Amino acid sequence: MDQVTDFDRLLQQTRQALASMRSTGEVPDDPDVRPARGTGSAAGGQVEAVAVGQRVESVTVDPRALRMGAEMLGEQITLAVNAALDDLRLQAGEAADAPAVDPVALGRQLDELQNESVRSMAAMTGALTDAVRRIQQAAR
Repeated sequence: MDQVTDFDRLLQQTRQALASMRSTGEVPDDPDVRPARGTGSAAGGQVEAVAVGQRVESVTVDPRALRMGAEMLGEQITLAVNAALDDLRLQAGEAADAPAVDPVALGRQLDELQNESVRSMAAMTGALTDAVRRIQQAAR
């Protein structure tokens, strides 16, 4: 009976998550999902930038790049940051092309699974009850 209760509880939690997704249009936080990360470089790799979640996470400047002067270094940093943001946008575009989860369809499948499970459980319970009754009759 514990397995049935656990299964029912799991179905209920899944339905609540799907209902939440339907109402907000957002997927719940998943610790295994990492935000997209874009990288870019300029000045032959002497300037590197990393963008995560539409923000610049880091800019690394090789000490040799400091010789090029402030104006040129500023341009190279700008190029590296823009390259990182472009890379991030490209990844976001690729992710948008991936098939999205349809919470409504998933909910329907979950309902069908639960209904089929209930029917199967009822049939199995009926068969077991019948078997026990036959064993008891044979023992008399």
